[in-house]
Amino acid sequence: VASINLKTTLAVSADELWAHVQDVGAVAGLLDIISDSSIDGDQRSCTMADGAELSETIISIDQEHRRVAYTITDSPFPIQAHAASMQVSDAGNGKSTFHWITDVKPDELAGALGPMLAGSVASMEQRFGT
Repeated sequence: VASINLKTTLAVSADELWAHVQDVGAVAGLLDIISDSSIDGDQRSCTMADGAELSETIISIDQEHRRVAYTITDSPFPIQAHAASMQVSDAGNGKSTFHWITDVKPDELAGALGPMLAGSVASMEQRFGT
């Protein structure tokens, strides 16, 4: 299993960033690779910017640790296994740390997914500042 591990410091408080991350049905407002999203129970539907559709299961929303865990259950990618989490922590001075870990199988998918996820993190840096 390949792991994509992205971490950045953003010029927004942990509380403010967590408000966006924990709103799992509105992930399209957080990540630019998602153009539309909705939630029904623990099932999230996402439309990617290129029109591709994803189905995901939200595994947990951990308020105490400001962590959301989810898995892709259906996508246009040949995914055999997927597990991901987004976590927010306080970086001090009104800043926050955003940590996004994605494990995916087969390993070669990390080569395609990694740059897409990194691009979304870069857009978050532009939106919130660093």
